Amino acid sequence: MARLHPFTTASFAATTAVVVIASGSRWAAAATVLACAVAAVRTGRLRRFAAACAAVLGPLWASQLMIHALVDRSGAAALWEVGPLRITAGGLDTALGLGLRAAVLVAVGTLAALAVDRHDLVAAIDAAGVPAQLGYIVGAAFGLGPQLAGRSRAIGRAQALRGAGGRGPAGWLRAVRLRAVPLVVATVQDAALRSGHLAARGFPASGAVVRYREVADSRRQRLARRIAPAAGAVLAVVLIAGGGALP
Repeated sequence: MARLHPFTTASFAATTAVVVIASGSRWAAAATVLACAVAAVRTGRLRRFAAACAAVLGPLWASQLMIHALVDRSGAAALWEVGPLRITAGGLDTALGLGLRAAVLVAVGTLAALAVDRHDLVAAIDAAGVPAQLGYIVGAAFGLGPQLAGRSRAIGRAQALRGAGGRGPAGWLRAVRLRAVPLVVATVQDAALRSGHLAARGFPASGAVVRYREVADSRRQRLARRIAPAAGAVLAVVLIAGGGALP
């Protein structure tokens, strides 16, 4: 099976997320998240998919629960109440609905990001005729996560050899603080060095550009990624106007 063009993957992902959210169906949202997880399993990316989704959705769900379920002042009957905190059925229902919508966006976006080769994406953006800075920014953004993770592990191992941190929650917080400072400083220094190297090489280049990486594309894919967003937009409008036609 031929590899999909990065723009095709992005087009299908955006269309899926828009249609599912516009449907207002929680069953459709849950099924979409489950389908993304199954796709991650089949492609051998489940661990990275789960880690990325948990990192984004964990704080997001916690904030939604606090706003809509724990501090609900709608006057509805409380299911559980301790001091200023009260959980109501309406608050939980609102938090669940918003949480599923967020899960669709994160799951679909994460799966698309894992499925797209960042080098192919940068090459496709560069071939699209947009400013070269855009391709560089996208490539740098995709590579920032693995780079920070590797640097954080190296700093953590170095501090462990020094016995930095300590035991218990206080020691863990101290270790995080001691790791965060050199990580931020090293990242800023790397950005400054990289900007100097790019300037020395005359980036962005002017005149004729020789591309050493070509991304395979086809007329069928170009047609599909034009039709899919248009059809998705029409369907989303119909669903919103009908109050969510999907069950």
